[in-house]
Formats: sequence, C-alpha cells, structure tokens
Amino acid sequence: MAYERMEAPKGCLYHYTKKDRLDAILEDGRIRRFGDRECWFCTSLADTLRLMEMTVMKEGHPYVDTRGCLKRYPAFIPEDYIILKLEQRHQNGEWVRWNQEMPPGCSPEILAEAEEFSGLKKGFRGDLKFHQNPQAIEVASLLEEQASGMDMTMKL
Repeated sequence: MAYERMEAPKGCLYHYTKKDRLDAILEDGRIRRFGDRECWFCTSLADTLRLMEMTVMKEGHPYVDTRGCLKRYPAFIPEDYIILKLEQRHQNGEWVRWNQEMPPGCSPEILAEAEEFSGLKKGFRGDLKFHQNPQAIEVASLLEEQASGMDMTMKL
C-alpha cells in the first residue's frame, strides 16, 4: 500500500457504517478506526455510494481485512447501512490518500478502477471528531430514490 499525505478535505464528510454502530458513534462523538490505522471518508454522497458499490455491495468478492486476511464480502443488506454526513471538528492529525497498488501487466480497465477507488477515499490517521447531530442517511431509502429516478428517466 502506498500512502501519500494530503490536505484536509474542506466542508462536509461522508462515512458509511452499519446501523448497529450508530448509537456508539453518536455517543462517542467521533469515527473510530476499528483496527485500522486510518478511518475513511468521502467528500460527497455520490462518492460514498460509488465506494460502497466497489466494496460492501460486491457480495462474494474478495478483499483483504485490516489484519491482512483474505475475506469475501457477505450479502449486502441495504437496510443494515447508513451514511453519516459529518462536519469535522478542528483537530490535529494527518490526512492521507491510499493509492491502490496493482501488479505489472494489469489491464487499463483494472488500473483505472484502482485509481478511481484510491481517489474516492480520504483517510484520517486517528479517530475523527465531529460536531454533534450529524445527518444519518438511510442507504435503503437512498437506493430506492435512485432506482425511482432512473425509472423515471427511462420512461422519458
């Protein structure tokens, strides 16, 4: 993994998580790393959904967990997820971009997907504190709205 330092993102941040973690996150007032060196964010709702499409929505696809073990994504249940829209509190810390490393000889399509994946995520080294009362967006409702919008577009 190749990390590079980056400037702190401006404005709101988005973080997806399972609903069962929401109460602890709100009580704590921070996003914790959960065994990783960084906690991860996106700078738009669209980027967050795209990151989810590339990760937790890929049922059965392999990934490497924070301990370096090969795992497979379980079935994606939209009702189990929320996206938090956060305003970060001022704090010292290092922001990083994780550049997905690919083996030589990868197709241009795979390289482009790896670059997109790396660009979506903004990592904070530490636990990110946020202002109270973040907006919690239901992923299931959001996906339903998107599907209805697409249906309407297709009918026009």
